[in-house]
Formats: sequence, structure tokens, C-alpha cells
Amino acid sequence: MKKLMLTIAAGFLLITTAHAAELGEGRRLAELAFKSADTADRDFIDFGEFITFGSDVFAAKDGNDDNKLTLEEFMNFDYGMQAVAEEKGRTASFDTALRVLFAFRDRNRDGLISITENRKSLDVDFRRADTDHDTVLTKEEFLNGFSVIMALKAAIAPEAK
Repeated sequence: MKKLMLTIAAGFLLITTAHAAELGEGRRLAELAFKSADTADRDFIDFGEFITFGSDVFAAKDGNDDNKLTLEEFMNFDYGMQAVAEEKGRTASFDTALRVLFAFRDRNRDGLISITENRKSLDVDFRRADTDHDTVLTKEEFLNGFSVIMALKAAIAPEAK
């Protein structure tokens, strides 16, 4: 059931990509990710929401339900940004960014990301993004400090500030 809900949510993100042109597709998709993580609809994400969001994304990527992510599973999960990268001619940079993200999360370098490694990475990501140290992430902190968003933005639109 959880996989079904995650698939529906991912489908929603992909469908809304068509409406993203007004804000720029990448920004729009990142904002949708923030909104998805902000389950209490308070315009900020607390640590619990962030961990839940990251854990749900991990589960959606884990195609064989073995609680580990291979590089292939990690690379094949579409954040909705693949089309943006293709449109901008930045597919190689996008793939490189995903490989770097995988390497950072594979803390023991065994070629897999475990649930524990994912949780540790999420903890580090949250602390890094929480620039004012108030234990919540505003939309701007999420968009400008969450490592996944930062890496994909740098890969797809390096000229963006």
C-alpha cells in the first residue's frame, strides 16, 4: 500500500511538470517536493517531516524492497528533473550529480545505501540546510540548502543563483 501511495505521489509530481513552465520547471518541482514534505501544511518542515519524506523517497527508490539502494535503483528513480536536464542539454551533468549524491550517501563505500546510511545522510542534510538553527526548514532553506536540490540545480542550471 505504501508503494502504491508513493507511486501516486511521484506520478502527481510528474504530471505537474507540464504546468511548471511559469516558475521554471526545476524550481516548480523543488517547491512541490517541499509541499509534499510539509505534511502539516505550516510552510515549514520540521525534522520529523524531513526524515519521513526522505524515508518515503528511499522506499520508492527501493524497487526490490530489500531496504538497500543500488546505484542502479538510485539512478533510475526520476525526481521529475530528468526531463528538465534533457531540455537544457545537461543530462551528463545530471547523471554525474546523481552519482555524487549516491557516493555521499554510501557512507561505508560498499556500493549500497542502507536505511541507516540514508537516515544519517538525512540528518546531515537537515542540519546543513537549517541555516538559522531554529530546527525547522523554511521553503527557502529547503530549496537552497537541501543537498539533493542543490546538486541537481548545480547540474542542470549552473548559472542559477
